Amino acid sequence: MRLVSTLPLLAIAALAGCAPTGAARPTEQASARTCFRTMNVRNFRAEDWQTLYVRTSAQDVFQIQSAGVCKDLDSAIAIELRPLDGFSNLCTGDFATLNVGSPGHSTCRVQIAKRLSAEEIAALPSRVRP
Repeated sequence: MRLVSTLPLLAIAALAGCAPTGAARPTEQASARTCFRTMNVRNFRAEDWQTLYVRTSAQDVFQIQSAGVCKDLDSAIAIELRPLDGFSNLCTGDFATLNVGSPGHSTCRVQIAKRLSAEEIAALPSRVRP
C-alpha cells in the first residue's frame, strides 16, 4: 500500500526535473526580444526590395526583412508598419504588414529581424543608414 501512494510523488518529482527553470543567461535575456512602438518610427531606409532599416525615437535601429520581394520598397517615400496582433508594439521575431507608399500601393509581409548594435549601425553604408 505504501508503494502505491509514493508512485504519484515520484512521477511529479521526475516531471519537475524536466521543467524549464526560467533562468536565462544575462546575455540571452538582453538580446532575446527588443521592441519598439510603431508610432515611434522616425526614419527608414531600404537596402533593396527585401531589407528595411527603421530608426525609432529612442535612436534604436531595427532591421526588417520582407518574406519575399516587396515592390517599390527601395524607392518608398512613406511606409506604414502594422503588427499582425493589432497592438502598436513590434518585437524582434514578430511579423507585421508593411504598406509601402500610400494605402493601396504595395503591401508586404515582413519580420522584425533584429535590433542593430552601435557598431552594426556605423558599418551600414550611408545610403541605407536611417
